[in-house]
Amino acid sequence: MHSCNRNLAFSLDDGYSLLYFQNDYRSAQIGGTPAPKAHNFELPGDRAQYAPDRPADVKHVRLDIALDFERETVSGTVYTTLSALYEEVNTVSFDAVELHVERVTLAGREQEFSTDDKKLLVTLDRPYTHGEEFTLAVEYHAKPRAGLHFMKPVPEDPTRPVHAWTFGQPRYHSYWFPCHDAPNDRATTEIVVTVPARFQTISNGKLLEVIDNGATKTHHWLHDIPHAAYLVSLVVGDFAVIEDSYKGIPVTYYIRSDRKDDAPLYMGKTPEMMRFFSEYTGVEYPYSKYAQTVVEIYTGAMEHTSATTHSFSLVPDQKAALDFDLVPIVAHELAHQWFGDLVTCRDWPNGWLNEGFATYFEQLWGEHDQGSDYFKLSMLHDKKAYLAEDSRYRRPIVYHVYYSDGFELFDRHMYQKGGWVLHMLRHQLGEKTFRRGINAYLNRYREREVITADLERTLEEVTGRSLALFFQQWVYSGGYPAFEVNYAWDNEHRMAKVRIKQTQKVDDLTPCFVAPVDLAFTVPISDKAAKDEHTTETRAVSLCVVVGEDGQAEQTFYVPLEREPVMVRFDPDGWLLKTLKFERSNSRLRYQLAHDPDVLGRIEAAEALGEQEDEESVKALAHSLLNDAFWGVRVAAAEALASIGSEQAQDVLLQALTRLDAREFSRVRAAIAEALGNYAQPTRPELAQRSATALASVFEAGDVSYLVEMATAYALGRTRTAGAVEQLVKHIDRPSWMNRVQGSIFAGLAATGEDRVVEIIAPYLNDPTRHPTLRLAAARGFNVLAQNRHLYSEEARQRAVTALIEAVEHDSWRPVRAASARALQQFGEERAISALESAASRELETAVQRVMRVAAHSLRSGDKTGEQLKQLRKDLDEVREENRKLKEQLGALEARMK
Repeated sequence: MHSCNRNLAFSLDDGYSLLYFQNDYRSAQIGGTPAPKAHNFELPGDRAQYAPDRPADVKHVRLDIALDFERETVSGTVYTTLSALYEEVNTVSFDAVELHVERVTLAGREQEFSTDDKKLLVTLDRPYTHGEEFTLAVEYHAKPRAGLHFMKPVPEDPTRPVHAWTFGQPRYHSYWFPCHDAPNDRATTEIVVTVPARFQTISNGKLLEVIDNGATKTHHWLHDIPHAAYLVSLVVGDFAVIEDSYKGIPVTYYIRSDRKDDAPLYMGKTPEMMRFFSEYTGVEYPYSKYAQTVVEIYTGAMEHTSATTHSFSLVPDQKAALDFDLVPIVAHELAHQWFGDLVTCRDWPNGWLNEGFATYFEQLWGEHDQGSDYFKLSMLHDKKAYLAEDSRYRRPIVYHVYYSDGFELFDRHMYQKGGWVLHMLRHQLGEKTFRRGINAYLNRYREREVITADLERTLEEVTGRSLALFFQQWVYSGGYPAFEVNYAWDNEHRMAKVRIKQTQKVDDLTPCFVAPVDLAFTVPISDKAAKDEHTTETRAVSLCVVVGEDGQAEQTFYVPLEREPVMVRFDPDGWLLKTLKFERSNSRLRYQLAHDPDVLGRIEAAEALGEQEDEESVKALAHSLLNDAFWGVRVAAAEALASIGSEQAQDVLLQALTRLDAREFSRVRAAIAEALGNYAQPTRPELAQRSATALASVFEAGDVSYLVEMATAYALGRTRTAGAVEQLVKHIDRPSWMNRVQGSIFAGLAATGEDRVVEIIAPYLNDPTRHPTLRLAAARGFNVLAQNRHLYSEEARQRAVTALIEAVEHDSWRPVRAASARALQQFGEERAISALESAASRELETAVQRVMRVAAHSLRSGDKTGEQLKQLRKDLDEVREENRKLKEQLGALEARMK
C-alpha cells in the first residue's frame, strides 16, 4: 500500500499466542534482554499484540454474493473450507464486524452459532481432528461502514460515477464478509458476484464466466494461488478500458471514461516495470494478469493480488504530469506483487517486509528509469521524511505495541526506514550478492508468511555473512547514528586526519552503531595542480572504515596521501542512514559544489553554504542555481540562498525566476518562488515588497506548472505585504488539478497573519457541498494558520478552532478529519480535547483514529497550563498590535517620501 502522494519538489482472535511469540522471539527479546520500548509512540490503551491462533487452516474461500447499489448492501453466502490444525477442533471463530448472520451450515446441516459486533463463533457438529477438512457456509447480509464502499454522485461531487470497491488492509474485510482477517493465513479465493448488468467487475485472478440474468449479470472470478484475506479485491463499475501486455500476460487499466487519456501518464510504464522487477529479483511476475483500477474518493493505492486499486487523486492531468512525481506509486504497488502478495508478512509488526521492500523497489525502478542522480535524491527525500517522524517519536521497525489493528504501524519507520535498511544491505552485501539473497528469499517463502528472522536467516545462508548485529541495531532497535566529522591535514607527514564521533544519545532504544563507512579524498595529481584552487586535475582515493567497533563513539583515522586533498567526503554515495555535521572551509565547500561529480556531494555543499553569508558563497550558489546539470542541486541552491536571506541572494533568485525555462525547470522555479517567500514583513519591508511584486506577477499570469502556481501563492502570503490577501482571494476559485493550487492559496492566506482570512477559509472547510479536495485544502490551510497562530488575535484563533472541531466531528471524508485533527493539535487549544477523544471513539478508519488520539494526548499532556497559555497569547496579541502600528507608520512615511 502507498499511503500518500509523492512530490519531490516540496514537501480471527486478538488473544496472545505463545507459539507465535516464540517464533518471533528475536523481535521480543534480543541477546537475553527485553526488547527496547519506543519513545513517544505508545498512547494510553496501546498493548502488545501478536499474530492470532489458527485452530484450522483456511484452504479456500468462495463468496457467492449480490450487491444492492440502491441500499448499499451486500448479501449472500460465504463458503470457507478449513483443515484442522489442532489435534481436535470443536469451534471455529471468524472475524465478522457488524454482519447480520442468518444461518450457518456444514454439509447441508445447520450449525449452532453466536455473534457479537466483531465475531462469529460456530460450534461444529463434532470434533474434527488434525488434517480433516470441512466447509462452513455462512449466509449473511450487511450494510458495511468499512471494507466495501459504494460510490455515487453527491452534491459536493455530482460527476462522481456509480461504482463500488473494497479495501481490506489491515483488517477491514470482516466488515463485509466473515473471514480470518489477519495476514497469517492464506487461501485460494473465488468470487461469484451479481451486479447491475451495465457494470464491469474486476477481482483477483481469472474471470471464468459472466452469466446474463437480464437486469443483472453474475461474474465468476477465481484466484488459484493462496493469498491473505486482506488482499481480496472486488471493484464494480462502468470503466473505460485500456489494454496492454507483458510477455503475453494481460496488463489492463480501468478508469472513468472522461479521464481515459490521462491514464497512460500514470500507469503507462507498467509493462516495463514488470520486466525490471522480474529481472532484478530473478522471479517472474507470478500471476496470470495484472489489472489496475482507478476509483473515486479513496486516497492512496492498494496492492491486491493481481489487481491493484488506485485513487483518482493519483492520476495527473497533462499539466500536473509535468512535475508531480506520481509514477513511483505505480511501481510501489507493482513491487508488492512480489513483496507482500507472493510473500506476505505474518503480522503487521513485521509489515516492513511488505512496505519497506515496496518502498525500496520503487526507488530501484526510479534508478533504472531516470538514473542514479534521481535515485540518490529520492533516497535523500525518504531519509528526510523518516528523520522528521523520528523527531516526533522513535520506535524499532519491528514493534508489537499498538492500539487496534496495527494501522498506526504503517508509518515512515515501516516505509522509509524499512527501505533504507534494504539500501544499506545492498551496499554491505554487494549488488550481485544482494540480488541473489532476494531471489532466495522469494523462492524459499513463495506463497508463505514471513517474519523478519526469515529474511535474516536466508541472507545469512546465501551470503555467508553474519547479520545478527545489523538486524539488531537497524530493525529491532531505534534511531540512527548522528555523526560529527572533523578533518585536518598534517603537511609534515602527508597525512589526512579524520575524526569521527557519534553524538546520538545511546540508551536502551538507540545503540552506538557499528557500520562500514566510505571515506573519499580528491587529490591533485601534481604540485602544479595543487596550487590551482579550481583544478580538475585530480584523482580519487577512497577507503572503507568501520565506525562504532567495540562501542567506540569516537574514532580517529589517519590516511597517507601524496598531497593535501581539495575535497573530503564522508559516506560519499549516501549508503548509510545518518545525519552528518562536517565543518569545512567555505573554499572547500565551494570547490565541492562546483566540481563534485556526485549529486549528493553538491547538495551537501549547497546546504552547508546556506549557513554562510560571504559574497563568494552567494556567487557559487548563484552559478549552481543557473548551471548545475541536475535540477535537484539547483533546488538545493535556491533553498540555500533563501537561508542566507541577503539582498544579494534575493537578486540572484529574482533573476533566476525569469531566466530559467518555464517547462524544463518548473521544479527549480517552484523552489525559487518558495525561497522568495522568506523575505517577509516586518523585518525587511523593502525586500519583502520586491519578492511580493515578482510573485504576484507570476501568480496573476498563471504558469505552465501547477507546482509553480502553488509555490507562488504560498510564498506571496508569507511575505505579509499589503494587498497579498486580495491577490490570493481573487483566484481562489480558479480551477486546478485536485484543488492543489487552492490548497496553496489557503496556506498563503493563513501565513499573512490577517484575522479576516479565518472567515475566508472557514466556509470552505465547513460547507459539505464543497468538493472533498477543497475541504481538505481548507483544513490544511488552517494547519498553516495554527503554525502562525502568534500572528492572530484570540478571537480569530478561537473561530478557527471552532471550524476545525466541526470538521473533526462531522466531515464525511477521512483525510479532512485527519487534517483537521492535526491542525487542532498545532493550535494547542484544550477545549478541542473532548471533541477529539469523542471523534476517535467513533472513528472506523484506524489511521485517522491514531491522528485524533495523538492530538488529544498531546493537548492533554501539554507542558503549559491554561493560565500560562492565556498569558502567552495576551503577550503575543500585544506584540501583534505593536507590529500593526509600526506597519501603519512605515506606510505613512513611504507615502510622504513619494
